[in-house]
Amino acid sequence: MKHKTHIFAKDQEKFAETIAEYMTSPVQSVTSDTTIFEVTQLMVEKNIGSVLVKDGAEFIGIITERDLTRKVIGQGLDAKTTPVTETMSSPLITLEASEPVTEANQFMASHKIRHLAVTVEGKIEGIISVKDLVAFYANPRLRH
Repeated sequence: MKHKTHIFAKDQEKFAETIAEYMTSPVQSVTSDTTIFEVTQLMVEKNIGSVLVKDGAEFIGIITERDLTRKVIGQGLDAKTTPVTETMSSPLITLEASEPVTEANQFMASHKIRHLAVTVEGKIEGIISVKDLVAFYANPRLRH
């Protein structure tokens, strides 16, 4: 079944609030040699659902709670020895922070993702998640 935008959500497009207003920044990241166990500890400590993966100065992927359940637990991988690079999603999909939040919603729905890297002038500066989109759509009266 194709996702349809709710009438309420369509009405919100006139507000044109940007992704930058709802993204989480700075991003949390780990190096490519980090184990699943270590990244999970970071996610618990920071109470976050995703972490970007870096190789040197470049972001090369993202690991999410969904990756942990479906790829690690689902495949019986050893979290203490498996590097994040074996289960991360790559390449990163991004949107520019100046785009409207409604664009992030449509983009994430069409790509079937729950976490999206956000760029400012081409450089990754934040993450927007489904949780952030819920905050945007939940109560428009608080946004004026």
